[in-house]
Amino acid sequence: MTSPPASADPFPTRDQNPLLAGFGIPHPLPSRLESADTWTMAADFNWGSSALLQQADDEDLLVDAETRELRLTLGRALSDRWTVQLQLPYRYTGAGSLDSFIDSWHDFFGLPEGERPNLPRDQFRIAYERDGVALLDFGSSVAGLGDLSANIGYQWLATADTHVAAWASLKLPTGDADDLTGSGAMDATLALAAERRFGERWSAFGQLAATYLGEGDLLPQLQRSVVWSGLAGIDVNVWRGLALKLQFDAHTAAFDDTGLDYLGDALILTVGGAWKFASGWQIDFGVSEDIAVETSPDVVFVLGLRR
Repeated sequence: MTSPPASADPFPTRDQNPLLAGFGIPHPLPSRLESADTWTMAADFNWGSSALLQQADDEDLLVDAETRELRLTLGRALSDRWTVQLQLPYRYTGAGSLDSFIDSWHDFFGLPEGERPNLPRDQFRIAYERDGVALLDFGSSVAGLGDLSANIGYQWLATADTHVAAWASLKLPTGDADDLTGSGAMDATLALAAERRFGERWSAFGQLAATYLGEGDLLPQLQRSVVWSGLAGIDVNVWRGLALKLQFDAHTAAFDDTGLDYLGDALILTVGGAWKFASGWQIDFGVSEDIAVETSPDVVFVLGLRR
């Protein structure tokens, strides 16, 4: 049986910066909603590594960490226009085993390594000091269930070539800021997700979102109240169920009054592809790089499974 073309959907990833993990900046949301009474399921895994030292005036930041996030999504189409979703992540932040591989990766592609060669391999430390006061200091690996997100989507536009969906999301404080699995606050998001097909092979997709951040427990004195985020990408079906994809993700800073790049705006590139099986299951695979250097993790490996 021939596999159908892979869906023209974004990679299941967002900025994996461990200091943003608990905020409600949305993951990619579907632009093409399912028909009534249809269930959807997804399991997404993001495995990333950050290694940097940054200084600015009275600020000092050290991030030497590996992150792993498994996100489960369950959706239900209430009608041909309305869909609801629940998302629950499990996150690990700590020591890891990627440093040697990433050093080789950077050497092979001629990518900048920043402070990575000056930091001990496969160790964990996140420390932030301001005006001589330690505001963050993590030295032991942490893990746990993250903040639960409830999403409701409306199929705003649906034609043969174009789909647009509007989404409203509420992130609940079920995680813990002390474990970097939550922010300690409720966040709310409004988003638009869109897809446009060009013939049988090419597609473009994108998303724009505004997230209101409730006052949380992670650097509350610096936290902004609104973060804008977005993504844009292209997809080409190259053979049967195999598609290749390229995606840019960006967001504005979640923290104010800081001169550190890692706490500021971010721009990320993800490349890879997807394979859709005849059974309806689809696997997404990709690699993300911080093309705005040291504004997000150095490398993130992305794997998604959905139906």
